[in-house]
Amino acid sequence: MALGAGPATALPATARAAGPAGPAQGTAGAEVLVPAPAVHADGPQTLLTSGSDGMLHREGGGYLWTTTYNRTTRPVPELDGVPEESIVRQHDTVNRVTYTRPREDGGTDIVRIGMEDPRFGSTLTVPAGYLNPTVAGGWVLATVDQGDGTYRLVEYRNGRESPIRLPDGATTGAEPVTYGSAYGRLLIGWTGADGTPGYGVVGTPDNTVTPLPVRGEASSLRVTQEEVSWVTRDGGTTAVHIRGVDSTAAPRVVPLDVRSPGSAVQAYPVGDNVLWYEGEGGTLRLTPYAGAETSRDLLTGVESGYQLIEGRGEFAALGRDADGRRGIHLFGVDGLGLVSDLAVRQAPRTQVGRGTVRALSLAGGRLRHTTDLSGTTTLHGLDVGVGPQPRHGAALPDFAGLAPGRFADGGDEGTARLLTDPETGHDVLVTGDDPRQPADTFALPHADGRITGVSPEFLLYRAGGRVLVVDTARDRIVRDLPEQAAALDHGTLLVASRWLPGTVHGIDLRSGRITGALRTGASCVPDELQNSGTLLYWSCAGQDTAGVRDRATGRTWPAPATGTLLGDRFLAARNGGTLRLTGLEADGGTTDLGVVDHLKPTASGEDRGRTWTVDPGAGKLAWVDADDTVHVTAPQQAVSPLTVADSVTPATAGAAGWDGVWWLSKPAASWTLVLTDRRTGAEIRTWTGADTRGSVRVSWDGTSATGAPVPRGGYVWKLTAAPADGTGGPATATGQVRVTG
Repeated sequence: MALGAGPATALPATARAAGPAGPAQGTAGAEVLVPAPAVHADGPQTLLTSGSDGMLHREGGGYLWTTTYNRTTRPVPELDGVPEESIVRQHDTVNRVTYTRPREDGGTDIVRIGMEDPRFGSTLTVPAGYLNPTVAGGWVLATVDQGDGTYRLVEYRNGRESPIRLPDGATTGAEPVTYGSAYGRLLIGWTGADGTPGYGVVGTPDNTVTPLPVRGEASSLRVTQEEVSWVTRDGGTTAVHIRGVDSTAAPRVVPLDVRSPGSAVQAYPVGDNVLWYEGEGGTLRLTPYAGAETSRDLLTGVESGYQLIEGRGEFAALGRDADGRRGIHLFGVDGLGLVSDLAVRQAPRTQVGRGTVRALSLAGGRLRHTTDLSGTTTLHGLDVGVGPQPRHGAALPDFAGLAPGRFADGGDEGTARLLTDPETGHDVLVTGDDPRQPADTFALPHADGRITGVSPEFLLYRAGGRVLVVDTARDRIVRDLPEQAAALDHGTLLVASRWLPGTVHGIDLRSGRITGALRTGASCVPDELQNSGTLLYWSCAGQDTAGVRDRATGRTWPAPATGTLLGDRFLAARNGGTLRLTGLEADGGTTDLGVVDHLKPTASGEDRGRTWTVDPGAGKLAWVDADDTVHVTAPQQAVSPLTVADSVTPATAGAAGWDGVWWLSKPAASWTLVLTDRRTGAEIRTWTGADTRGSVRVSWDGTSATGAPVPRGGYVWKLTAAPADGTGGPATATGQVRVTG
């Protein structure tokens, strides 16, 4: 058999040359890598502080600052080594990040870092004796133990203290209670003379306190540049109270439609609206009390947030959006008075699981692999091309995942799959490339079967100790044999004779006639057959005897008896933890194509179709590594030329017309069929077609190119097809047809 001219033999990029000869022959060829599908989830994300122009956050590593004006993110090395619990959780209008640092002398350093302008950085040392220094914006509050069980509340600024003038009879505990600050005002809490909680705004310069009109306990106290707000529960009603920060008028009361009367509520005024959520991680809701907005949900869950104090407020939140993605959002009011949502930073996606490849196939430039991922098994596909080197093409539609031997490509009707009939438990053969609309289904008489061979019209099915040949084009079983070695070569069944050791018969599946016999040269009955073009691999595993025979030329090659697959002019054989690749030369010699390392180990002994496979009609190999990445390479470049392997061309054309079908040995880039008058040689009709993966079909109505009926008599057709892989010359076939109608 003549070999098509092709590039130099190439090793996969992940293979190595075998033996002591050193570097591999040729150069490293292309390789397609298909990582196993992975499960990703939102990674760690913590919102720590907010500023007027950015946010401090972490994503599992160091501290990060993301601006809100252009959403760029940079690391903050100034905070390296600072414990997260030392960061003051607050909003700072001049974009400072503040943290506390204990001193050996018992004092505390208040360290401020200017994130947008380093000139705003500073360090304030609060001496020992001032208890529980608490930072709120530019304020630092502390208490001083009076020695009688009471404490004095002071502000510490510029190296000196200033007392906070609480209302008469009011007291503070050892730790100051602050709720935020804005533009020279500080919102604090205390205990009144009657033991009830009190709340108020501290003003400068004399630190006097203006109490808020709150009766009883309040929560979620906020202060902005213009307003102060708090939440109360009164008689089962939850409401937000809002009034001007310097106003003495009665506050506006905004009822909230809470889902659980006993849940904690966090509320944030933003323009003429209240943004609020209940409990831990509750839905962020918008309740307007004036303006153009309507009640709606903004986030499906909130983890943390900060009130921005500029103007009438904004809200920075870490939470999940409607698509379930975690991220930092900034809510403000736009020029129309509507609440806008700026997605400042999404949480990084991290891999939390990887799929496991369970099975794979490779045929006609199509890679299929079954992957288990989070309890779901899926059959994925990829177009890897039909050229000499694989390429990463388009993804193929996914199917429900199947076990090894339960799916195959190569038939005219598309991917073949074996499913289980839930009523009978028997297998059902389903064909087609559209998972939503199968091309055909055919009930089989057995269960738990395997597909062991596919040709354009036929399929080999093994189950229940039988070998069935299914005509997939006509939905019928054309052969039902006892278990024995068998392979398909288009419309021919190659089967090992059980009565004549060393003999393989060819049976025409359309007529049922035996078309020939091949002698392997061995005295055993083969228990495995594989076919690739004119090459036949046979194996008698029990006698450790095997070989490859070219049915066209009679050439033979030695071969391993187990763990072997036959590709186009090469063998791949399992050799311990590696695959040894051997080229089959036209003169009967062999070429060392290298060794593939890092093959995924398997628990079972049989790993063909599980962790590696070959394309029997090409020089390509697919294998899975230990990380469940599928590799597709082309170790054999000296592949067989394109041929017309099979055809159905009626000898006569009557009133019903004429339909011809030709099957090619591999994909073609284009084809032409020319019909001429046998007597005159005149060209009658010409048909052309673009790329095809394996078949050419032509229907002729008995007319010439002008549409006129042709006279009775003999005509000659000639098919010419150009190889898609560019190797070798065009394939040709000729024949005759007699017009009788």
